[in-house]
Amino acid sequence: MPIISLVAEDLDKSFSAGPPLFSGLNLRVERGLVAVTGRNGSGKTTLLKILAGLLRPSGGRVVVERAGSPLPPNERRLAVGWAGPDLSLYGELSAQENLEFFRRAAGRPIGREEIRRRLAAVGLAGEAIGRRVEELSTGMRQRLRLAFALLFDPPVLLLDEPAASLDAEGRGVVQEAVRRVRGEGAVVLASNDERDFERPEQVIELGRNR
Repeated sequence: MPIISLVAEDLDKSFSAGPPLFSGLNLRVERGLVAVTGRNGSGKTTLLKILAGLLRPSGGRVVVERAGSPLPPNERRLAVGWAGPDLSLYGELSAQENLEFFRRAAGRPIGREEIRRRLAAVGLAGEAIGRRVEELSTGMRQRLRLAFALLFDPPVLLLDEPAASLDAEGRGVVQEAVRRVRGEGAVVLASNDERDFERPEQVIELGRNR
């Protein structure tokens, strides 16, 4: 299977006031874990959103490549999984209904048992999968965000503070997901907690020169 690469070239990001969050940032990753660190406000979340295609950089570019050729937009959307604290799911739907909806919307529906298997893999099972998302605890919603990021088995996984609000068991779920994906693909994980990083292949530290 051709290798998928996440490539960022000369990334800059500035807002209307203040110095740039970062500039001249370069990244190429095909496999392994990239740790994104830095104090609060240094641009970790902004960087991950740019890598995910949710924000535009002020300069530079991000491409997802297969064998050196950029993926078309419809393939790129499914090749990159993203989850962050501000990822909002449909509160009036259950965890199961949310995942079913997003698979159908992408034209790739799967059976109910497969959805339940994926929810169980992140620690959501039993009556929790049928409760409306707005009724779930903060930790349960965090687990559901992880399930959403993994929904299409992406070769590139972008996680922003994935273990926030999780107990020890939940942290273990995140760590296992990261180990599984980084073995065959790329994981970019932003956090201030060193426990979230297990021997990363690359480290990007933001905010050092500000």
